[in-house]
Amino acid sequence: MPRLLPLLLAATLAVPASAQQVPEIGNAGDLLFSCQEADNDPRDGFVFELECLRYLGGVVDGLTLAGAMPENICLPEANRDDALRRAFTSWVHKSFSRRSKMPAAEAIFSALVEKFPCG
Repeated sequence: MPRLLPLLLAATLAVPASAQQVPEIGNAGDLLFSCQEADNDPRDGFVFELECLRYLGGVVDGLTLAGAMPENICLPEANRDDALRRAFTSWVHKSFSRRSKMPAAEAIFSALVEKFPCG
């Protein structure tokens, strides 16, 4: 096995990187871009969709696991990923110039509070 390690490393480095470069997520505008390109880019939209959905889901799962998800937020059980994406994008667009500059996780939390109240 020790002899295979250099070969495995060389093989890994020889594989070309993906041509599609996904932008780094820093603020709500960055995440919004990925969430919108999921629908707008017929060739690589699935890459953006995965990034958008996994980021949104990661924040929601992190809040849940940390016990920080407020009890007054009720997420849908059916089509949760699509509902999260639609809620986030519409929330940011409602006041784009201000909300697009917010940290992405803060914007997701604020969208959850507004878009998914219980009752």
